[in-house]
Amino acid sequence: MLTKISAGQTIKFGLALAHTLADGHCFLHAVALQLNETLNTMQAYEFLMKAIETESTRNKNHYRNFIDENSGKLDFLVHRCLHNKIFDHAAGDLIPQITSNAIQRPIHIYSERDGGIWKTIVQPTIPRNINKSPLLVHLKNYHYSALIKENNASINKISASR
Repeated sequence: MLTKISAGQTIKFGLALAHTLADGHCFLHAVALQLNETLNTMQAYEFLMKAIETESTRNKNHYRNFIDENSGKLDFLVHRCLHNKIFDHAAGDLIPQITSNAIQRPIHIYSERDGGIWKTIVQPTIPRNINKSPLLVHLKNYHYSALIKENNASINKISASR
């Protein structure tokens, strides 16, 4: 689902940007940063890598619906994204969906483009037990950052260092 929102709406909700590494895995870093409730960020990142690989292998037939014939095979796309850090248009729609299914949480992507901010909601398409709040990520100029509540102590350190 894609919805246009006003530029100041995220500020009204008390959200701040937590910048992530620009290493080809910025989406995974943005998600991992928000999963560190029980894990540190590096553990959450490593967990995500394994969870995405497991999910894409376990439900291969389901994800074939997301790939056009020119994009290549699922294993190739996932491997290229996870191990070679190539997050191109073919993986751009697929990896957020696999991630949402792997962690069983919705992911809301706020994209700045065309003079506005657009919200895309990625819901688990293979729901198991979804009782968790969505993870919020921000996309601008092909780079993802995490959107975190401003009162989170770690956000101040991250934002201040950039």
